Amino acid sequence: MQVFDHIKKMIDEKDLKPGDKLPTESYFTELFGVSRTPIREALSVLEASGLITSTQGGGSVIQTISASNLMEKTRFEFIEPEEVVNLLETRVIVESGAAYYASLRRSQTDLESIYEALSQIRYSQTVDNIGHEEDILFHKRIVEASHNPVLIQTMESISGLYDKAVKYSLSKNIGWKEKRQQVLQEHNEIYEAIEQKDSTRARQVMIEHLENAKTKLVRNINKGEKKYDRKEYSFL
Repeated sequence: MQVFDHIKKMIDEKDLKPGDKLPTESYFTELFGVSRTPIREALSVLEASGLITSTQGGGSVIQTISASNLMEKTRFEFIEPEEVVNLLETRVIVESGAAYYASLRRSQTDLESIYEALSQIRYSQTVDNIGHEEDILFHKRIVEASHNPVLIQTMESISGLYDKAVKYSLSKNIGWKEKRQQVLQEHNEIYEAIEQKDSTRARQVMIEHLENAKTKLVRNINKGEKKYDRKEYSFL
């Protein structure tokens, strides 16, 4: 993260621009007082993201891209599980309200869209893939059905972290049939509450669903899981 933030600052302050050569590994090693290993790991993420590229003979240069936007996306590679807990708490607040208002305001078209997303979640379990895209779509359809532009924009603003956090969380359920069935049942209950226009129930089952996800993540953290395994959960 120190390397990442330092390079970002250099780009923001125009000390580095596309085509410029990046400082050497030795420079970063001396600057931060660490070994070459974390330096190389940080640089490998930046290269995989397309921000920098290796040159013949050694060294790296800044790529000609929209660096500021890419840096924000790349930053998600370094997120700790504890930060995902913060996101889940935010989702509890935002999405419980979205479910409440979706149950009151949803149109028949909205309901059909939510059901279609639910069907995709169900199918994803039969082929035993992570199903994160299907899960994200289901929650997105509910937020849209609230017909509240501020809620919709709020979810859009955290979509990058949101997508990666969902993939990370659901990846823990692969091969765990009972847990995956529980998650599917929770989605069913959310859909049914919205279908029946039971706003109180919709809000409550959404809270329970997201709190269950949070509990599972906290349990993993307490077992000693400290960060994403970038090789296993590559989100670029």
